Amino acid sequence: MGYIVETKHLTKAFNKHKAVENVHLNIQKGDIYGFLGPNGAGKSTTIRMLLGLTYPTSGDIRIFGQDLKQNRIKILHHVGSLVENPSYYPHLTAYENLEVVRKVLQVPKERISAVLQLVRLKHVADKKVKGFSLGMKQRLGIAAALLHQPKLLILDEPTNGLDPEGIIEIRTLMKNLANQGITILVSSHMLSEIEQVATTIGVIVKGKLIYQNNMSELRKLAKSRIRLRVSDMFQAQKLIRGMVKDEWLYTKSQTDQEVAQLIAKLVQHDISIYRVEEEKRSLESIYLQMVNGANKQ
Repeated sequence: MGYIVETKHLTKAFNKHKAVENVHLNIQKGDIYGFLGPNGAGKSTTIRMLLGLTYPTSGDIRIFGQDLKQNRIKILHHVGSLVENPSYYPHLTAYENLEVVRKVLQVPKERISAVLQLVRLKHVADKKVKGFSLGMKQRLGIAAALLHQPKLLILDEPTNGLDPEGIIEIRTLMKNLANQGITILVSSHMLSEIEQVATTIGVIVKGKLIYQNNMSELRKLAKSRIRLRVSDMFQAQKLIRGMVKDEWLYTKSQTDQEVAQLIAKLVQHDISIYRVEEEKRSLESIYLQMVNGANKQ
């Protein structure tokens, strides 16, 4: 399968410290790839290597099927990025800020109106940026990254420091861009943000990629289970093949009809049922388990 972004054994060392170690990223066309990990896990270092801002100690990077070392300028012509805070001239308007970038990129003037419309800033095109909210400034930064119509957009913590309204604006924008065929790599240290937008997720801890899969596969790990408190725990365990832990009897998630049949079976064997509950395992708990496990290694 061909990937928009593919890394093999990607490693970056600073003296003896490996900030990124043996990372294999696989990002498909049209993905919103959520790059998730705690602060200091290696997300920004990886992104800087993908953008050619720092060189790997070892390993390979292929973007659009081409080697980044050999085709850096050609590749980056089709990549847009927002790394850290967007740079802008506060005394200039949104339009004027984009005009500065447009001249450098040498793209048609019509692109300014197009990207302002895309990020929903066209109504403030003639307002000075110093009066913009942080969310509006982030969207202006993304507009600048979109001027040259990139096929790949890389966003490093784009919602960091935003209020809830600003977060929703960026989230909506990413989904709209993906619907137009742009592949997006977005990093964050917050699972709650990544799970709202990502189609694929990669978890990095201590520089190592410990999980990479579709979001749907991660959600399967969060299946709920049924727990019961009954009069004869061990007899009930034999009957329903459950697991006893902390004075509760656990069994896998079942339909309402199956739960009713399970209860009827216990009653038929003179086992009193004191409580039946559905216990859901959150994505947050799964993520924390991954991180804690990696930290212990």
